[in-house]
Amino acid sequence: MKDESKLRLIAISYAKRALETGTRERARMLAYAEAMGEYHLIVFTRKHDGYSAYVQDGNLHLYATNTRTRLGMMWQAFKIGRRILAQRGGDWVVSSQDPFETSVVGSAVAFGNRATHHIQIHGDVFNPRSYQVSLLQRVRATYGQMAVRRADGIRVVSSRIKRSLLSLGVSEEKITVLPIFSDITAFKAVGVSRNYAVGGRVSFLYVGRFAPEKNLPFLIDAFAQVAVRYPNTSLTLVGGGSLQKVLEKQITALGLQSRVTFIPWTENVAAIMATHDIFCLTSNHEGWGMVLVEAAAAGMPVVTTDVGCAGECVRSGETGQVVLVGDRDHYVQAMEVYLKNHSLVATEGVRGHKLALETTLDESAYITQLVESYASCVPR
Repeated sequence: MKDESKLRLIAISYAKRALETGTRERARMLAYAEAMGEYHLIVFTRKHDGYSAYVQDGNLHLYATNTRTRLGMMWQAFKIGRRILAQRGGDWVVSSQDPFETSVVGSAVAFGNRATHHIQIHGDVFNPRSYQVSLLQRVRATYGQMAVRRADGIRVVSSRIKRSLLSLGVSEEKITVLPIFSDITAFKAVGVSRNYAVGGRVSFLYVGRFAPEKNLPFLIDAFAQVAVRYPNTSLTLVGGGSLQKVLEKQITALGLQSRVTFIPWTENVAAIMATHDIFCLTSNHEGWGMVLVEAAAAGMPVVTTDVGCAGECVRSGETGQVVLVGDRDHYVQAMEVYLKNHSLVATEGVRGHKLALETTLDESAYITQLVESYASCVPR
């Protein structure tokens, strides 16, 4: 039995907001630090970002690389990490935020020291749909596959990602499954008070980035087919991103201007979910897809492609509909399930709300399990 309160951790990260006083990220890192002996967070930053090179907040030690180039960030992070180990000695865990650039640094820092290397994986990064978009991504994926095989411990956010690692030959004993933490209090409140009115307009909702991997043109095409057969329907897209102009042109070309609404990103997503019926996700790949959990907690049935937590927090035919990625005909049919039998919105929405409550950890339990994941690869 390891004593996690004595754990000493160096983390290599992109978490710039943790360097800023008063942010949620700083508060989260402080909570992690309180559960350990020492927590040293090295963050990739550019010189023009303007962060202090070093700040101590209790037993949380924050370092900014403050360099001009990506290679410079990696080299500076390596030097900081090695300096910490040289000055303090003893046993350490070095954790990398991903199996790519931060892993290059993390493994180099740990090498030759009394330190083990831990990797976190938040996305479905070894899904071919994720890395076959460019030569650079294929090279990164190839390195990442080697890195996870060599790592002493790995935390993933879903069973789906665990299965992908097992298929690469990673030992199951190295892998901890721990979903991304999110405070769903506001969403739970919406689910408790939701009024499932029968009849009237049926509204579909998407919340997230307007990015290529979210495959929103697919969603708009699917809704266009639904809209022809069911005039009393609408679609709302909440968020923003590089594809917004493309999506606006597509909506105009399909004559859906009066049926599809854009809402800029807001922190009050729960309030928007309260006024919509069915949540839609059409991503090509997701690590976890926290928004699916939030939608379920808010009492919304979910229509999603088979990504992220589909199968874990979304159960097809029970709390929503799960469709193969890219299968537009079946996605349209899944949306229409709730239009043909509107009572399913309430039935599956209530089930989803209950499942979200059962499967979501509170912050204290989450931190405990995260620290245990780090401690599982402490040098023996």
